[in-house]
Order: sequence, then C-alpha cells, then structure tokens
Amino acid sequence: MAEKSPNDESGLDDSISGEFPENADSTEKSQKLNESDTGTVPKKIRLHTPSPGPEPFMVQPSPPKFVTFDDLMAAASGVRNMSLAHEIAVDSNFKFENVQQTGSSLQKQVKEIIHKAFWDAFSEKLEENPPDFGHAVVLIKEVKESLMSVLLPQHKRLQSQMEEVLDLDLIQQKLENDAFDIYYYSDYVVGIMGKLCAPARDDRIAKLKETKEIVPLFKEIFEVLDLMRMDMANFTIQQIRPYIQQQSVEFEKKKFEEFIKKQQEAGIDGLELTKCWLARSLENLKSRPVAPEEEVSQPNMPTPAAILNGAYMELLQWDTSRIFPETLVLDQSRYLELREQTLRLTMVTSILLVTFNTVGQSIAGVQSLKVKLKEEICTLLEGGEEAGNIETALENISEQVSMNVEVFLKDHGFQPRSETQKTSLKGQIVALKEKDNQIYTIMSKRVIDFIQQTLFSKLTEPLKIPAGMSVMEKELSQICGQFLRLISHNKSVFGQYYASIIGTLIKPLQTDPASTDHVS
Repeated sequence: MAEKSPNDESGLDDSISGEFPENADSTEKSQKLNESDTGTVPKKIRLHTPSPGPEPFMVQPSPPKFVTFDDLMAAASGVRNMSLAHEIAVDSNFKFENVQQTGSSLQKQVKEIIHKAFWDAFSEKLEENPPDFGHAVVLIKEVKESLMSVLLPQHKRLQSQMEEVLDLDLIQQKLENDAFDIYYYSDYVVGIMGKLCAPARDDRIAKLKETKEIVPLFKEIFEVLDLMRMDMANFTIQQIRPYIQQQSVEFEKKKFEEFIKKQQEAGIDGLELTKCWLARSLENLKSRPVAPEEEVSQPNMPTPAAILNGAYMELLQWDTSRIFPETLVLDQSRYLELREQTLRLTMVTSILLVTFNTVGQSIAGVQSLKVKLKEEICTLLEGGEEAGNIETALENISEQVSMNVEVFLKDHGFQPRSETQKTSLKGQIVALKEKDNQIYTIMSKRVIDFIQQTLFSKLTEPLKIPAGMSVMEKELSQICGQFLRLISHNKSVFGQYYASIIGTLIKPLQTDPASTDHVS
C-alpha cells in the first residue's frame, strides 16, 4: 500500500502538501557527532553519586508584593506553552502518544460509567420494535465534528461533501419519516476515515468494515477517530517543527521573561538556583591547581565562558540531592539521562580495563571478546536496577566476565586460570563500586576530559578517543552530540541572564573591567 500522511485524502479532489524536511542542526560540532534524544529518565543504578555540598551563593529574597492569582496562572500557562515548544524544538522524535489511564484513575472510572450508561441506553432503543435511532443523531453529530477536526484547509470539497451528506437537519427529517438508514451513514463515515487515516490505522479501518453490530461499530469508530486526531497533531508538529526550531529561542526568551517578572512581583527571586549553580562553578575554578605557565598578572581569574562551561560540565556529575537551576528545568530529564549514560559508560570501560589488565597477554587486543563483554556488561547493568544496588550488579558481572574469559581461553588453547586468579579478577570488578576506586577515577576523568575537550574546543581535526574507550566510541560520541545540542539551545535562550549573573560574580575579582569576555 502506498504510504500516506495521517489525513491523506487518496482518490479525492483535494490534496495534501508534502512533509517539510527535518531541520538540520546548525551547530558545526554536533554535525560531527552522532546524536540521540531521550525524553524521560528511566530507572538506573546510581553510580558514584556525589555527596551533597553547601551552597556557596545564596540570594536573599526581596520583600513580598501582592500579585493576583490570575496573573500567576497566566504565567504558569505561558511556561507550559514554552515547555511544549521547547520539547518540539529539541526532540526530533517528539510526538503525542495515546496514554491509557490507569485502572485506579477516578477520571477513568467516571468516564466509563457515563459511556456505559449512554451505550446501554442506545442498545435498549435499538431493541425496541421498531428500533429508535434517536441516539444516532447525537453520534453522527460527534463523528462529523471529529472528522472535520482532522481536515486540512485545502480540503474544501470534502468539507462541503461532508456537510451535505451529514446534514443533521436532513437526518432528523429522515428519522421522522422512517427513511433513516444507519448503515448508509456508518459506511460513508468509515470510507472517509479510511482515506484520511495514517497507514498505521489501516487494520483498524478493516475491522470497522467487517463490524455489522451498530453499538460495537460506533464504539470502534470513536476509538479510531481519537487515534486519527492524535495522528493529525503529530503530522502537524512534523510539518511545523522547522519553524518552531527557528522561533523557539525567541519564544522561550519571552515566556521566561514573563515568568521571571511574575516571580519578582510575588517577591521571589526566579534565578536563585541559577545563581548558586554559576557561583559554584566559579568557586571550583578558583580552587583548582594552576600551572606555572598560567600564573600571569591575574592568577585564578576565570573567564565568563569558562565559568559557564564548568557549570554545564557539572551536569554530567550532578548531585541529585540538589534542585536543578531554573534555566535548566525544561531539560532536567535529558541532563540526568546523560549523567546516567556517562556514569554507565565509565563503569563499563572500567570493568573492561580491569579485566584485560588482570588476565593479561592471552586476551590482549582481542576486539571480539571486548565487544562481547561490553554487550553483556551493559545488559547486566541495566537489569541490575531490580537488585537495587550497584554491588549486586557488579557481583553478577564479575561472574559473567570470568566465565566468558574461561571459555575464550579454552577455545583458543590457553591454560585455565587458577582459582586465585579468578577470585582476584572478581574482587577487582566488585571493588569498582567504591567511590575512590583508582581505576574508576581514572576512567571517569578520561570521559569528562574528552567531553569537555570536544564541546569547548575548536575542532580543527578529529579528536582521539581516550585510551581504553575505543569499544564505547559510539556511545561516547552520542553523549557528546546530544549534550552539545542541549547546551547550545540553552545558551541561546538564557545567555543574557548568565552574562549578567557571571558579571556580578567576577566583578570583585577584576582589576581590568575590559577583561570580561562574553558568554558564548
């Protein structure tokens, strides 16, 4: 079957315009890296979560002012709209989904009671002699409205045809004169739905054509119409995404500015957490060791760009006891997912490094074994969430790795390892759970340094993957690509706020006001 859009009017006079192409990422660096989008934070094993620390910078709120409830609700609505536009702009896979309400949902229970009452009444009327089709007028009216909602502006002829066929006054007259044929209207509706729906709904349309009982037929019609409306919404998003991507920065700026204004009127500092986040980055930069060649006229004088970049890098090692800065909350789930991916990548490469260093020359350089171990380690880390802690997962991994190594050695004619050697390898793998484990610390630094180098340096040539991470090159590049995409958008929207906050933070440190560069 030929592919069609969610409301492809195949065989009708009106046509649907083609889909717009996806907007390419304008950032040159991100074009060199594979990207993947994540919208939710799945359950993960918490790997070496940093301990909470004191906030270095707190802002005292101004005296409270009165603001109306309507003003606050308007601001909240604006933020919700901003959130939706943001999701569409940054997530190329964003779409609406048909979410089933839970069985304990009060809303679902009330809806089911009302619907059951209506369908039971309709069934009773149909069983009368002669059948009473009065309820059918209500159904056809709702079906007509639903079909009209999925039409595009260019479907003028189809709209006129539907107005003529589904004329409610005419239908009422037919009912009064015993000339009403419900199957004529159901066949017409199903035929229109079949031409307008997405290919994914073809099976449901086929089921409708085979259904002859009136009540089940109309129940199914309404279910498919709900799906068609959702498909139409997603089709519309797909078409306008390039425009939203172009306009979302200015839109988000405007909506966030309105939100900040309402917060200020209520006596709340809407950027308090953002100020703490940036101040923490400044303190970290000031306390870092300085190489002799860096000791110039202004030692420990971080630039605004360095402060902001350092703050972004903290997100990959975020202490989950902290509340996210206000300017990052729209992408909180994505940043936390990237954090988990970074920790997981570090753990996988640490296990592989321990394994190959401990077993030694017999498996050195065997890429096939490394790939096999990587896949199994990733699977066990994912499944380990059911156990609830990293130690249990590492114990399972140590057993699996040891078994795979023994199989490899046997298959390639090497002597089996002694029990002492097996115990040593297992112990070193389980020891990776410790926060100060030397191997884990080394691999973590390599990962973070590479991401920082990739994101914040000018890429004139491809960067070399850190030692011990070649098997995770794809995963590492995906993290870098998605991270860059998120922070590029974030800078574009909130750069002016960051520049103002950082300017206030570093002003006491400056001896030359002209030394302040721009946050970019």
